[in-house]
Amino acid sequence: MKRLVRTLPISLPMLLLVLAASPALAEKPDRNAPVQVALGDSWAASVGASSPAEGYVRQLHQVLRDDLNCHGRAPAQARSGCKQLRLVDVAIGGATTPSMVAIQFPRAIPMLERRDATRKPNDDVEVVTVHIGGNDVTNPIIAACLVGGLTPTCVATIQAELAAYRTDLDGALATLRGAAGPDARIVIGTYDNPFRFPTCFIGQQFPQSALLGELVLEGGLPGVVPSGLHDIMRDVGADHDVRVAESHGDLGPQDWVGGADCLHPDDSGYDKVTVAFEEALGI
Repeated sequence: MKRLVRTLPISLPMLLLVLAASPALAEKPDRNAPVQVALGDSWAASVGASSPAEGYVRQLHQVLRDDLNCHGRAPAQARSGCKQLRLVDVAIGGATTPSMVAIQFPRAIPMLERRDATRKPNDDVEVVTVHIGGNDVTNPIIAACLVGGLTPTCVATIQAELAAYRTDLDGALATLRGAAGPDARIVIGTYDNPFRFPTCFIGQQFPQSALLGELVLEGGLPGVVPSGLHDIMRDVGADHDVRVAESHGDLGPQDWVGGADCLHPDDSGYDKVTVAFEEALGI
């Protein structure tokens, strides 16, 4: 388990932000070019960034175009990058794992299956990135735990929400791996904890929220909540050959949208999330 200390990625104000969120722009892929697919919630949809280009998905896309060895060939070709890589971004702010499966998968899975079936290296799905889970667990846990602390009702809610997430994520990643084939690189991203910083009003009003966020994300309370959201990502990801981009603990107080947000990285925060995905991919 990774170090204990970080966040509830999506929370109270999310109800308003989710209603206003719109689907990320999905670019039409060239059938004769390799593809990067992005799925997930508001972090994947670049909410909080000054522009979509400053979110981690498009930053990572540029890195992959420059540095990815598309076909695993000779080092000289690897150095030339993957210039033809296309991006298909279907992430939607406010998504949960079930809603991602219901809304985003019908757009992504047929393309993954079709491209895997051709066995032509020039149109492979090279990388699939996923950011999902924060919206699955946060609102019920906030409602049960923020004011009263670790009451029996709070603990039961945390346990139930994390168990449901494990089941949902296992099904989602199994579907993704089956559609993308064994060679596609699939990476799921962790979150971080803005409640630790004075830029978040929830952390100011409810000091216990920082520890609650850490417990939900990283577990660490034996016999009560031994494993958190990120441990589930790591465990389920390992079952389906899915890598984990570890940005938990990397963001500082300057890396979050301020005011009433308490949810999303700003440009500098997404820079750090991009690095975590690069490291997970070995770029």
